[in-house]
Amino acid sequence: RVSRWLIGVCAIVLLVACANVANLLLARMVRRRREIAVRLALGVSRVRLLRLFLIESLMLTAIGTIAGLAVAYVAGQFMRTMLLPSVEWTSSPVSGGVLVMSALSAIIVAVFIGLLPAWRASRPNLTIALKSGIRDGGGHQSQLRMALMIAQAAMSVVLLVGAGLFVRSLSNVRAIDLGIEADRVTVVSLAWPVLPGVGGRAAREQEKQKSKSDYPLLLERVKRLADVEHASLSVGLPFKSSFSVGLRVPGWDSIPKFGSRHPEVSAVTADYFRTTGARIIRGSAFSESDHAGTEPVAIVSETMARTLWPDRDPIGTCIYSGDDSIVPCARIVGISNDAHRFELQEVPSMHFFIPFGQENGFGGTNLLVRARGNEAALMNEIRKAAVEIDPSISYVNVQSLQESIDPQVRPWKLGANIFTMMGALALLVAAIGLYSVMSYLVVQRRHEMGVRIALGASRSNILTIILRAGVGTALIGVAIGVVISLAAGQFIQPLLFNTSARDLSVFITVVLCMLGVAVLASVIPALRAQRVNPLEALRSD
Repeated sequence: RVSRWLIGVCAIVLLVACANVANLLLARMVRRRREIAVRLALGVSRVRLLRLFLIESLMLTAIGTIAGLAVAYVAGQFMRTMLLPSVEWTSSPVSGGVLVMSALSAIIVAVFIGLLPAWRASRPNLTIALKSGIRDGGGHQSQLRMALMIAQAAMSVVLLVGAGLFVRSLSNVRAIDLGIEADRVTVVSLAWPVLPGVGGRAAREQEKQKSKSDYPLLLERVKRLADVEHASLSVGLPFKSSFSVGLRVPGWDSIPKFGSRHPEVSAVTADYFRTTGARIIRGSAFSESDHAGTEPVAIVSETMARTLWPDRDPIGTCIYSGDDSIVPCARIVGISNDAHRFELQEVPSMHFFIPFGQENGFGGTNLLVRARGNEAALMNEIRKAAVEIDPSISYVNVQSLQESIDPQVRPWKLGANIFTMMGALALLVAAIGLYSVMSYLVVQRRHEMGVRIALGASRSNILTIILRAGVGTALIGVAIGVVISLAAGQFIQPLLFNTSARDLSVFITVVLCMLGVAVLASVIPALRAQRVNPLEALRSD
């Protein structure tokens, strides 16, 4: 789906650029009307003339393609680093396939943008063409140029609306309260080599014993490091791993499920909530004295408290976690906020915590570290401390907790960045095209402007005429682009997050942006038209 949208966005930008070049070539052909008429009058065939113009357009697109590939190589490396830093790229941004597609696109574009103006220019009325000057631009060609300008504005609006919607979605995604603060939290996990001849259950038991001995020692060492703000051990992590165990609650014959999910459990040390940024809403967190062999206690999430004890305070009540019917009662000492477990968009589920060491039947320990200083230097210190504690450790894996969340944010981030870059590029190309067309319009209507000034038209009247032409053309394109964007909303809506494809603020912003660009692109040619000398204009051709 992403590749299809990317191809579509690139195609729109290509169409905007083609419309711009075709517009400029049309204007250039008007300036060459006399040259073309002379060639035809001297017996040059139209086929030969078309061949000449086609070669010119091929040379133009060849130069543009080479320059574009150079920019694509540099920009591709930059985008890979900025947008997809975790992906290991093995090929160049400009591969053989890209070169072939670029060459084919260049040929197709050259044929279309070269033949259209050339075909129109090769069919003039020779008598009129030989007598006329540049101010006789041809009504049909003027209409075609305006049509191309309208198309550019419309397609730019479509891209800018898409950019605005994805930026709004990305903003909404980043505003989600996940129940934790993942920034500056690093997850450290240890791995040990399997002894020869040991496998299956014995290997798992060996790793379990190593975990029980090494992780607590490493936690104590890490807490003493200067750049560590908080540190904790955890079995079960948001966006990484989760465990369900048998749960019995007095007063309930069976525990309700949320969808297909049973209540989940995590085993954590006392500093877990400060490390992850999770909050204790009522009651207290675990203390350093809560561990294996002490009184079983538990902390339940808001959803779990609201579901199982809707009419009373659960603090002080008991739950029985585990499949063993003789497990002791775990006294609830606190209620924590709901935290997302797997998805950015999910219904809060029941979740509870028990002290690290009191878990039974599940495992997979991680060390969580919230840094206050240089994270890279801190991670090197943690790796060194781990090897000093147990030289048999074969690997120390270090990963930011945010890295587990980023893949879910990436689609909106990519959409926002790609649409914004492409929309800005299309807007720039459309602005240059409008400026070029309006500049040519001023030159073409120079004689008319001179006559108007000679007959008493004020400078403000001349300014208004040119601005009305430029902004009026852009306004038609904007209206068409808005209609297309509204119609395409049903296709882009599934890609958005808590954002309507018809978001009024996005459309208003895009319309104002396009009209502002149209005014800026038209005002310089309009000011130039104000300075036309009536005598010089009337004397000129």
